[in-house]
Amino acid sequence: MADFKVTELSDEIDFQNLPYWDVVIIGAGPGGLAASLTTAHRGLTTLVIEAKDKPGGQPQFLYAEKKIVDIPGFPDGITGEELSERTYRQAVEALVQFRFNEELVSIEETDQTANDENLKKVFTSEGSFLCRKVILACGLLHYPRKLPVLDQLESKNVYYKIPKIGDYEECTVAVIGGGDSALDAAVMVLQRRGKVSLIYRGENPRGQAATISRIKELGGEIHLSTEISSAEFSGDHILLKLSTGNELLCSQIIVQVGFLSAKETFEKLDVRLNDDGSIAIDPYYETSRKGLFAVGDVHGDIKLIPVAWAEGIQAAIHAFKEITSPYWLNEKRLRDLKITLIGEKITQAAISQNKKK
Repeated sequence: MADFKVTELSDEIDFQNLPYWDVVIIGAGPGGLAASLTTAHRGLTTLVIEAKDKPGGQPQFLYAEKKIVDIPGFPDGITGEELSERTYRQAVEALVQFRFNEELVSIEETDQTANDENLKKVFTSEGSFLCRKVILACGLLHYPRKLPVLDQLESKNVYYKIPKIGDYEECTVAVIGGGDSALDAAVMVLQRRGKVSLIYRGENPRGQAATISRIKELGGEIHLSTEISSAEFSGDHILLKLSTGNELLCSQIIVQVGFLSAKETFEKLDVRLNDDGSIAIDPYYETSRKGLFAVGDVHGDIKLIPVAWAEGIQAAIHAFKEITSPYWLNEKRLRDLKITLIGEKITQAAISQNKKK
């Protein structure tokens, strides 16, 4: 039996003049879009705030043209761009509201109430919004990690996300990195008659072995235990001098060396963090602040689109249940909370004991 009755939001709602939102979601990636669909389908007014200029998150901005083959229901695969567009369209049709190019600044508690519940105020770079619940789905990793040795060139041919197919077809491309994103970029270039030199500072790439084999089959070069010592222009190309003493002349450079942590942003939210800087949550995806949930890469170890979808849906359902039936009336939740608190006390005691040794 379904846990809710589908309630369509009325298209006559004046969203511009709501006294408060039921739910504000930070991030329009897979987790945020899935959460927004779930809350809107339960009749909750929902606002999604996205720092970039379009929805989709990592599938849209990191591999828009890459075929994603592990999404259930798409046996032939689907590109990140198409997947993002479909999910966004579905959310818009459910009357989810969006604000783009707007970054989260802080989330504060207020004295204002709705149905005997204190409202929160979400502050962004462009304004503020009152709401009952907040779901963080902005991703643990916000910004690509950059390489100063390449940035000093200020070249438009240095990419920190995979460029469009036409931008590197039949080009000589250096791909920096050893993770799956870097390996996938190398394969995409090679499949379009480009030449690739993959450069990775480690002894063994971290990406899938099958992709590494594919790069070799397609004629790509792989430089391991190698870093870029310097970079300079050579006519219309870029000359890279490597730590091994070799030189590479390339027309394009794709950098995929990870992302900067969002730990500082999370610390400002006054929520408990895990040792790795991710947000700590309870079994209901709620953070240490009541009414503030977190899904996807902000806390999770498994960074897959279906996982983000599932967590976004679950957090949205728990937020819905808190709005319709406060969690302190839920005996199971109280029991789970007590178990979590006991576990945290045991962990802290063990840490303190180890420090004394």
